[in-house]
Amino acid sequence: MDSSMNDKTCKNFFDNNYVVRHLVVDESKDKKGLENPGADELRTKYHGEGEGIPFWLILDRDGNLLADSQVRAVGVSLDTKGENVGCPAAEKEVAYFISVLKKTSNLSETEEAAIEKRFRKNEN
Repeated sequence: MDSSMNDKTCKNFFDNNYVVRHLVVDESKDKKGLENPGADELRTKYHGEGEGIPFWLILDRDGNLLADSQVRAVGVSLDTKGENVGCPAAEKEVAYFISVLKKTSNLSETEEAAIEKRFRKNEN
């Protein structure tokens, strides 16, 4: 996911629209010290326990959840556990990711095309 977001075709969009922070969870026993305190609790709060990584969230300035990496049926609340898309790669995953970006930013058609093209490369 980081490679895609930091690709020269997408980086400016993500840098200009989001503040990206990484939380470390699920480290091996000898590397538990690398985990961020409270990260696992945050993941559990947002129904990410047992999900693959990456598990991502988009919060507003006040910390309110706007969107996450879980696909849900239309009309289902963010309070309900969905299916984690992780790093979008398959056509439906990328379409979901783009729908989230449209809801949480001013995504242009040019940016949308670049993001779709780059993230679809993750499937290979």
